[in-house]
Amino acid sequence: MTTFRSSHALPIDSVGELLAAVPAFLGFVPERSVVLLVHDEVTGRIGATARTDLGLTRAGTLRVDCGRHIGHALAILRTQGTDRVYCVVVDDRRLTKAIPALVSSLEGHLRAPTSLDTDIVLADLFFATTLGDGARWLCRHGESGRIADPRTSPAALAAAMEGRPVRSSRAELVALVAQSGPGIGLDECIGVAEAETGGDPTELLGALLAAIMTSAALSDADVALLGGALLDVRVRDAAFGLSLTVVADEARALFAELARRLTQTPRAAAATLVAASAYTRGDGPLTGIALDAALAADRGYRAARLLARAFEGGLSPRALAAAAESGEHVARTLGIALPPRDTEFPLAG
Repeated sequence: MTTFRSSHALPIDSVGELLAAVPAFLGFVPERSVVLLVHDEVTGRIGATARTDLGLTRAGTLRVDCGRHIGHALAILRTQGTDRVYCVVVDDRRLTKAIPALVSSLEGHLRAPTSLDTDIVLADLFFATTLGDGARWLCRHGESGRIADPRTSPAALAAAMEGRPVRSSRAELVALVAQSGPGIGLDECIGVAEAETGGDPTELLGALLAAIMTSAALSDADVALLGGALLDVRVRDAAFGLSLTVVADEARALFAELARRLTQTPRAAAATLVAASAYTRGDGPLTGIALDAALAADRGYRAARLLARAFEGGLSPRALAAAAESGEHVARTLGIALPPRDTEFPLAG
């Protein structure tokens, strides 16, 4: 899935500053990637961003599916009213054979798909082997320069102020929800939840909240019980509401652990909650990676499919946060009050 983020709008004064801002915009330092940055020519601000892997064949030419992914990324940006983008290619390999096809793919997908649309202008195309302090960049017109320190960029400062971590690589994000071991499956989760609670949603939600509040180490039996809890739609929907509370970080950490230790539909449910929590906080990279994990675990899992559709359609984090408020109501119908709302939540009020 294409990494997409729409929650920033910072002014950029130079190419070195622009490239230094990319890790903070994405939430991680990209490698072997094509990054697209929406640019407002009037204000000089960068808005939404999208990233996809730069896939090469064994011969060093551009993979066909890479061209499709670029088209998909631009289609997402087009839904945001985009009319002008920068493209940043970050790759440490020789790209001599791939560049013609890459440029051709960009130009083709930038053209308006219908008479009702307008072309997207490619403001410039930049190349860099890495996005580190002092690394050299080159543009398609032959100009070059040095990248400023990404760690001290205004975008990095803004990310820190908003509580958005900038990871050292995308792999660090993938590891948060990567399955470890064979995983505890659907049948075991159903069996443990039925044996311990009779499938009562109030007890299941209570067990989930207890695990979040205590942060105790989880046995396999605990994981199976909580996996069974997330199979109940009412419990899952109430858990979605936790993304707006003072225990949002703890809840997301628990859901991530469950995603790593479960498999099949229970893993899909846990990973979807990681994605939903990340989405409400404007963390597009983690949202996309967690949704990939959810759909890989259960391609038909409806909540993941709906969230993926909203994500790719550019639904704002604020709109999703409003939907998460329904989780508080669901919990109340089960006789349980969720922890208090986080008054410092970026989208509160």
